[in-house]
Amino acid sequence: MKKTKYNYNNITYGFYDQIYHKKNGIRSAWHHIKFNFIKSKINKKNTHLDIGCGSGTFVSILNNKFSAGIDISSKQIKFANKTYGDKKKIFYSYKKKIPFNKNKFNSISLIELIEHLSNQEISRLMKEIHKVLKKGGKVYITTPNYLSLWPVLELIVNQISSVSYKHQHINKFHFMNIEKIIDKKKYNIKKCNSFMLFSPFLAFISFKLSINFSKIEQILTKIFPGFLIFLELEKK
Repeated sequence: MKKTKYNYNNITYGFYDQIYHKKNGIRSAWHHIKFNFIKSKINKKNTHLDIGCGSGTFVSILNNKFSAGIDISSKQIKFANKTYGDKKKIFYSYKKKIPFNKNKFNSISLIELIEHLSNQEISRLMKEIHKVLKKGGKVYITTPNYLSLWPVLELIVNQISSVSYKHQHINKFHFMNIEKIIDKKKYNIKKCNSFMLFSPFLAFISFKLSINFSKIEQILTKIFPGFLIFLELEKK
């Protein structure tokens, strides 16, 4: 039986942006920690593209000379442009082609996106990324680590959250299969590690403690598998 594709326009207008700006609770801390982690990798002097940008929250916190976001949800793109769009930050709907010229960007991020895509969709997207990324440019990818405690966490979230990942996460990655999505003729793998352990859950006690502990936690994830895999690629 063919699976019904999840309709991402069903997600409430600006849903994840609202969670981020609450600055209270586990879900908000989760988004702050992962965004801070990726932001620290990006050179603010460069141009940056966020793919799967949703309501534009990650792009909104960047201070780059130019940054952009694309997403398949026209509803979230409308929110992003209305809330954060200006001359230095623009947002477009994505329909099979990335709407920018070749060699436009120094860096590109895919933050918790590839788990929502089939292998064929990922392959097509990576080809598009290669076109718009400058030579030597970086691609930053995060995705749930299914050889960590993530499956348990996902099961809990599906039961208590208004947004379930049961029909969204169609591809499950870990350290032993993540490299299958990379064309090594086009990209060098610079880093492949994990991050985020207990820090988001400390927000139950203190949001500030949660954010601060996440910095220390990067040492712990060298020993223990974090909830998220981080992959850094470089265009050859």
